[in-house]
Amino acid sequence: MSVLNALVQNVGSSIPGYGDSPKQASPILIDTTASGQTQSGSHSATVHTITCDDVKVKSVVSTEIQSKINMESQQKIASLMSKLGSTHSQIDEYSRRRTEEISDAVQQSIGKIVAETQAQQVTLLQDANVRSLGIEEEHKLKLQVYVEKLDADKAQLLAQLEKELNLRQEQILENARKRIDDLNEEANRLKMNVLREAQVVGNVKIEKITDQVAALAADDASRRMQSTTTTVITTQAKAVGGHSAHVETVDI
Repeated sequence: MSVLNALVQNVGSSIPGYGDSPKQASPILIDTTASGQTQSGSHSATVHTITCDDVKVKSVVSTEIQSKINMESQQKIASLMSKLGSTHSQIDEYSRRRTEEISDAVQQSIGKIVAETQAQQVTLLQDANVRSLGIEEEHKLKLQVYVEKLDADKAQLLAQLEKELNLRQEQILENARKRIDDLNEEANRLKMNVLREAQVVGNVKIEKITDQVAALAADDASRRMQSTTTTVITTQAKAVGGHSAHVETVDI
């Protein structure tokens, strides 16, 4: 019906005075009848009657016009489909271009972030190196002070150790000297005892020999003429730290 109304408007526009403000309030009567409407293949006809005042217009619309309209619609649809296809291609192209732009922007942002990160790392390394040098210098100073303190403590300990060693050495030497003196005294005592024993034994032997000599002399005197003989027997005993001598004279 919209197509028919459009045709009616087209037909009415060809009538003078149609569409203008009416001088009289007479209604326009539109009578649409499908009288004589036949369809032979693709041919049919529709009769339209328009009455305006005393003017009556009769229009006949054939199917040829309808077919023409259908053909135009198909062309429009085809054009729209073509535009739709091109629009899809344009959308793809736009999407691809925008994707490339976004990718480029992302790459630029990533490059910027990487550059900033590298700069931050360089700054961080520089700061770390500066702080490391400061810590190293501070550590050297502390280590030097600590080493000096250790050296002082070491010197004090070594001095104390040297004193203790000297004292112990003196004690050891004193003990050794005392032991040696004790041994010498004991040895001298033993030697004196030995000398005394030897002297006693010697005296005993001397007395025995003297007795024997006296006996022999008496025997010899009895055989000889009167004579006088003096025999001197001297015994000596040497002791450590002094000399001891014993002289015995026997007159025969």
